[in-house]
Amino acid sequence: MPDAKNAGHPPDRPAWFRDLAQYERPDTRVALRQMLLTVIPMLGLLALMLYTVLHGFPYWSTLLLVLPTTALLIRSFIFLHDASHGSYFPSPRANAVLGFLVGVLILTPYHEWRWAHLYHHATFANLDRRGVGDIKLITVAEYQAAPWPRRLSYWIYRHPLVLFTVGPTILFAVIQRLPIRSAPASEHPAVWLSNAAMLAMVTGADLTVGLRAFLLVMAPIWVIAWTTGVWLFYVQHQFQGVYWARQEEWDFLRAALEGSSHYKLPRLLQWCTGNIGLHHLHHMRPRIPNYRLQEAYDATPAIHVPPVTLRTSLDALWSNLYDEEAHRMVSFHEAARARGQ
Repeated sequence: MPDAKNAGHPPDRPAWFRDLAQYERPDTRVALRQMLLTVIPMLGLLALMLYTVLHGFPYWSTLLLVLPTTALLIRSFIFLHDASHGSYFPSPRANAVLGFLVGVLILTPYHEWRWAHLYHHATFANLDRRGVGDIKLITVAEYQAAPWPRRLSYWIYRHPLVLFTVGPTILFAVIQRLPIRSAPASEHPAVWLSNAAMLAMVTGADLTVGLRAFLLVMAPIWVIAWTTGVWLFYVQHQFQGVYWARQEEWDFLRAALEGSSHYKLPRLLQWCTGNIGLHHLHHMRPRIPNYRLQEAYDATPAIHVPPVTLRTSLDALWSNLYDEEAHRMVSFHEAARARGQ
């Protein structure tokens, strides 16, 4: 794990930054209540969806339950995310168990995902340390200097019709079945263990309710959840006005405040996404659990940065490259037009 420059908590940090430490304490009772109020309704909805499939109800009646069930699964994934930072439960073992179980349900190998995510936290907004735990991003200069096959593959990868349709499904269902090449070898066995647990889940479903019924219920939930997760992560770090810098200029506090967005969502969507829209605060203090992020934000006016809204977040759809000279995200079209001038 790289040591990100300025990523610690030196004494010259502002007083408000140091004051945020008071919100970092996990609370077992709050976490359990939050988890039960999310997981129990989700399991109930899954059972109801399965009932409609097994008893011959029209499939549209099953699909009516997809969105609320998916919302609860996304919220459960935020618990996994907190667990990866050791911030959900006070107990490391409880965090690991929770992360593993939720990971199996959403086809994510928890332990290796945690390694990649913590790597991302050490390197986010740093142009010299991209490549692990990130959505791939290259600069305008790098794109223009690349051979055409690489430009084409990157263009396909970053096109919204790929990145937010088949891309998430390929990532979660296929790519995550194999260990990350750059991950330490010690992380690889956990991937195979997760795969075995996922296979056991699918096999158990096949032997009880049938594979067809299981997939009719889970496939639309997975696809929507995976796509939403990729979109959230994308908007959190590749919005208009985002800060990126080279290693020698990279600053932790600026990266947190300007290299991570405050994605201001309507209250219901904020609840479904476990306050993860307060991403700039999360990167500043990743050990604050999701259930204390809003409290910490409200108490700290210094971090009330201009938010990204649902409407303005759509501008990020065509933010394909980072222009180091202009310090802004640009589209392929803008980059080509600038080069032709």
